[in-house]
Amino acid sequence: MSPLWRRIVPRSMRLRSRLRLKNGRWRLATPDRVMLEDVIVPEFLGQEDITRVLDVGVAWYTRTYPRLYRGIEYHTIDVDPAMQRIAGPHHRTLSMTDLATVYPPDTFDLVMCNGVFGWGLNTADQVARGLEASANVLRPGGWLVVGWNDMAGRRVPDLDALAARHFDRAVLPAARADHLVTPTHYAHRYDFFTRR
Repeated sequence: MSPLWRRIVPRSMRLRSRLRLKNGRWRLATPDRVMLEDVIVPEFLGQEDITRVLDVGVAWYTRTYPRLYRGIEYHTIDVDPAMQRIAGPHHRTLSMTDLATVYPPDTFDLVMCNGVFGWGLNTADQVARGLEASANVLRPGGWLVVGWNDMAGRRVPDLDALAARHFDRAVLPAARADHLVTPTHYAHRYDFFTRR
């Protein structure tokens, strides 16, 4: 049986309590999304050499992201064909491991991979293939942001060792660190890398 508050409080009201209105759009108000949208993305929007972005993974709460990345050529991919209807105009139904089948080398300045490792690409081999594919489509010096849950069952196996094959850890100026951990019960963190 579910807790009493779940039976009394309608789902729509519970959902609204996790939303925030920002720039005229409803956005998810969890600490990890607030960190992404208010700290990480603005940092990249302020860099002149970031003009093409690939966002890996689409969900209902990313529907407003083409506007969030205003002024940037914003591309998305997702393995679920149903996500096409809510994605932006530059969307492909594709796995992160297959990026090179669609995009030529050095296409992007930034790859955002948030909530993919541990939620679809789960084994060390899958993560390694995703990182290698990202390296192939990123220009030298391009950024990779990996968002993942540092908890049992979702933890990225050997992320540092796997990333070191193609990337160097990088300090995000807005964070003054090469990673950020958000105050969530699922220990969501962001790691920052640049392609060699």
